[in-house]
Amino acid sequence: MQIRTDLALEAREMINEKKTGALKDVGKLPEGIIMETTDKPNVLVTRITVENDEAAQAINKKKGRYVTIELKDGELNSIDVYQEVAKTLCDELEAFMPSKNPSIMIAGLGNWNVTPDSLGPKVVEKLVVTRHIKDSMPKDSLDPRLGNVCAVAPGVLGITGIETGELLQGVINRIKPDIIFAIDALASRKTSRINTTIQITDTGIVPGSGVGNKRMELSRDTLGIPVIAIGVPTVVEAITLAKDLLENASGEELEESLYTSISKTCGAEMVVTPKNIDIAIERMATTIANGLNMTIHKGFDFGDINDYLM
Repeated sequence: MQIRTDLALEAREMINEKKTGALKDVGKLPEGIIMETTDKPNVLVTRITVENDEAAQAINKKKGRYVTIELKDGELNSIDVYQEVAKTLCDELEAFMPSKNPSIMIAGLGNWNVTPDSLGPKVVEKLVVTRHIKDSMPKDSLDPRLGNVCAVAPGVLGITGIETGELLQGVINRIKPDIIFAIDALASRKTSRINTTIQITDTGIVPGSGVGNKRMELSRDTLGIPVIAIGVPTVVEAITLAKDLLENASGEELEESLYTSISKTCGAEMVVTPKNIDIAIERMATTIANGLNMTIHKGFDFGDINDYLM
């Protein structure tokens, strides 16, 4: 029974998973997977490193680094929580920056017409982009805190008729950035992590994988420069949700034959998203954008950086 998740943290939780009634116990991690956690007032940060091919096969994720920021209380419902998440994101992104003053491109992936898939484009709308002024204004007239960043929301294949990877490759060949941050919506296997979790990884991303519509991979291997993916789960697969509900109600693991039957009934490709998805996406997009803004433009705080968005 293949359970779909884009989160390395959840893939790690499912390794050697053992059932005790409705409870799950994660066994010993395979060699080559290193994990550490940092507990903060409002968030839990988990860092997972997949070191070798055997570990990558065991966790079903590529070799590399994965950082997960989880909200403890489930919602970005206060200024204090929002600022802590944005600052934590900024701090964690620092470890992925390749040089002191890199040229950065941010790609907001997804379909702006579909709310659960609109995270990337909404982040782009809230960024402080500077490449156009960096190239045209005298250096002594610029705020020295501003970094060099541009942004693009390339849309999806169904709208443009062009693979996202092909569009980005053309832009990269023209402007030659040092690094790309790609923001996209993901799929989770737990409803509690929808719109409450941010994943950062240096392994790149496959647009559309969250809803089973995989496109061309975006990574160093395909684009030639580091690709840091920032994702938030906005959907859960319907069959996974049904499986969890039935197991929690019965206290027993779902038989594979019943799983297959349910999959055919409710639709193997159906995904579910919360009713407040529009508010959640807006809040998360603002949080991620501010985390990126503070990472790229050194020395700004929340008030200063927002002045550039007016």
